[in-house]
Parts: sequence; C-alpha cells; structure tokens
Amino acid sequence: MIISKVLTDNTILLHFSDNAPCSFPARPVNDDIETEIHFSQFWVPNSKDSYSVIATGDSMVEARIFEGDMLVIDCSIEPKNGSIVAASVNGDLTIKRLLVSEEGFPILKAENPNYSSLAISETDDFRVLGVITSVHRRL
Repeated sequence: MIISKVLTDNTILLHFSDNAPCSFPARPVNDDIETEIHFSQFWVPNSKDSYSVIATGDSMVEARIFEGDMLVIDCSIEPKNGSIVAASVNGDLTIKRLLVSEEGFPILKAENPNYSSLAISETDDFRVLGVITSVHRRL
C-alpha cells in the first residue's frame, strides 16, 4: 500500500495493490492490479454530519466494539431497529444497539451478557444522537 496523494482538503487517496490474505499466500502478490480509494469518503462518507468518540467500557464487546476504539457517528442517518447508536439517556452518553419493544418504546441493548438492557420510558430524557457507521482501532 502506498499513499498516492494528499488532496487540498487534507484527505488522503490510498493506492492498494491486490488483496492481502491473512493466511499462507496462495499466489504471489500482483503489483499490476491497483485500486484507488478515497480514504476519508470510505470511512467517513458524510463528514459534514459526523463526529467521533472513543469507546469506554466493555458493554459492546460482542458487537466487536472495545475500549479505546474510535467510533464514527453519523447524525444524518435515520436509526433503525437493530442499529448501533450513540444515545443520550437522562444526560448520559451511551453506545448501545437500538431495539423497539412491541409497545413501540426504545430499548438500548448491551452486547455483553454481563449487562442488562435499558428500557426507555416516557419519563426518560432520551435522544438518539446518531448511528455508528465505523469502528477503528490501533493494532
């Protein structure tokens, strides 16, 4: 992988040469095949309405969200039943899977069996802030 150019808005276009299997190589790398992607558009396609937070805790580990991961949140996406969202509940920020009860009330489900789901009631100050669109972590 080589950086091909930096654009005027400081985004980076990356050049990729073929796929990289994480097993024993079945054939040599083909340097003749190149694919160019717009890195920012790939990871943050709607940068105008997106922001990021760093995940803390372990309530979403079964969704492969771990402490220290950077989460990209898109505020323009309409949350659906099953979306992983950033939500404000009574002034506290949380990242959970959004479910809808049979009665139509939101439920915030942790993706770790050690944590209970949170059923939102009419008395809660609840807002979905955005939908998680990507997770990034350092290796």
